[in-house]
Amino acid sequence: MGKMKTGCRYCKTTANFKGNFNAMPPNCPTKIYSEITKNKQPYLEDEITAKIMQVADQTPFDEKGKLRSRVEELVFFAKEMGYKKIGIAFCVTLINEAQKLAAILEKEGLTPILACCRLGAIDYSEIRLPKKNPEKFVSICNPIAQARLFNEVKTDLNVILGLCLGHDILFTRESQAPTTTLIVKDRVYGHNPIKTLAKIIEG
Repeated sequence: MGKMKTGCRYCKTTANFKGNFNAMPPNCPTKIYSEITKNKQPYLEDEITAKIMQVADQTPFDEKGKLRSRVEELVFFAKEMGYKKIGIAFCVTLINEAQKLAAILEKEGLTPILACCRLGAIDYSEIRLPKKNPEKFVSICNPIAQARLFNEVKTDLNVILGLCLGHDILFTRESQAPTTTLIVKDRVYGHNPIKTLAKIIEG
């Protein structure tokens, strides 16, 4: 905590982006944690890591230099990595979006496998969670089952669509395949949490 108490939080420079070591503040993690930050070996020693970095670097722009949307990036990344079977772990409120994504992936020659968050139809009370109407059946989100289902069918890549905060953590922890997030849940700002940050900055 000591060294990191300031660092990036209060930095006003773009020195790291420009590679300007002299302009980096004294508490810059590049300086005080150089054994970690300057270590290139993780990207050189593992073939999968190296390939992910190479493909990620190519992902933002198409062959004509035009920016790709996030969905277009997902398709490009999956194809370049040689991923075929794509798991889509979605919130039940985003079933239409999940099905549309599946159609896009299929059109691109990929194999989507969908898993709704309410898999298993487990009632809140069955895992000792409170609910407003104890007599009424209400199924709880089941991110562990979503991940384990994908593990069972051996997906190559998993995509999160709007899982609740916490549930996304459990899903990622359980997933054997690499996982990326396409939609992050924000009930106030239409799944766009950057609006919260913009509002705070604006005061």
